[in-house]
Amino acid sequence: MPGQIASVIDVLVDALSNHRSWFGRGREVVELDGVTVFRGGEGAVLAFPRADGDLAGAVRLARESGASEVGCWAIAPDDELGRRLEKLGFQDGWQPHWMGIDPREVDGSSGHHVEEASRCATGLPYWSEAHERVLGGDVRHFVVGYAEATVGHVVLNIDEESGGIYDMGVAPHARRRGYGKALTLAALKCARESGCASVTLNATPEGELLYRSVGFESLGLGMTWWLFPHRACGAD
Repeated sequence: MPGQIASVIDVLVDALSNHRSWFGRGREVVELDGVTVFRGGEGAVLAFPRADGDLAGAVRLARESGASEVGCWAIAPDDELGRRLEKLGFQDGWQPHWMGIDPREVDGSSGHHVEEASRCATGLPYWSEAHERVLGGDVRHFVVGYAEATVGHVVLNIDEESGGIYDMGVAPHARRRGYGKALTLAALKCARESGCASVTLNATPEGELLYRSVGFESLGLGMTWWLFPHRACGAD
């Protein structure tokens, strides 16, 4: 239906915008012809470039920053972009499964107690010093615990009227007990109260089942490519 397609496109635009916001947390942002480079810490990101963008220049900037890995993200598979990146030494990565929801249409809770926290337990999936440095302000962080131990967390990145869910992780020994759903619902509640009209994320196959259970819908598959700069870089 035309209305549904327009809605999907609008929410994909929100996903792209929110990811740019997220990539920029704690990183330097450099605009080149057709590609935005986010660099800082141990990694760098080429965010949603045009296939004819200055990819070689972006890689040089990433190398100069000392990045140990460089990721390139696309909102959808792009064969021409993939061919150019391959010449620069990139290899195919995973396909993000873009999903979205209107948080105003969700009103649920779980039996688990979720709290907002400015710090993160070091043993959790996706924890890193870079992760912890960006928490606060529009980067909202929620944790869930069991027996006085933090067993899971999630980040909600708020960018104007869009929210993005990132770094969702539950300790292996505590999975399949409803903690991920509780964290997702807490993030959606915060997004709703913050005035967000959409919340987007990219899901793993395992995570897709969880997100569908609270109402997220598929927006299609993207693509990533990865470069490890210690390897030789080819010509553009």
